[in-house]
Amino acid sequence: MTPLKNFITLTLLATSLYSCDCTQIAKANVFDATTKQPIDSVKISKKFRAEQNTLTNADGFFELHSISGGRGDCPMTVVLTKKGYQTKTVDVPSDTSIIIYLDKN
Repeated sequence: MTPLKNFITLTLLATSLYSCDCTQIAKANVFDATTKQPIDSVKISKKFRAEQNTLTNADGFFELHSISGGRGDCPMTVVLTKKGYQTKTVDVPSDTSIIIYLDKN
């Protein structure tokens, strides 16, 4: 192969490996910042993709799956909303469960 063909082949290979569509999974438990009690029915939406959303269960837990336009190990930015609480935006690491506290209005 010529050097130009080698360069093009390596560039295409590197681009396809780096920019794949990968699944992201955001997991967290949501608690009241004051009482430390779980909050159910908190709406969790992927930032800039509000149609991708879910609700926390009775234990305050949620799991949101999404397709990423890049690497799957990137954090997913989610927006948490519930009447009576301040809206919060959080970066949730992929495939790691975290704890999020919401403050009342």
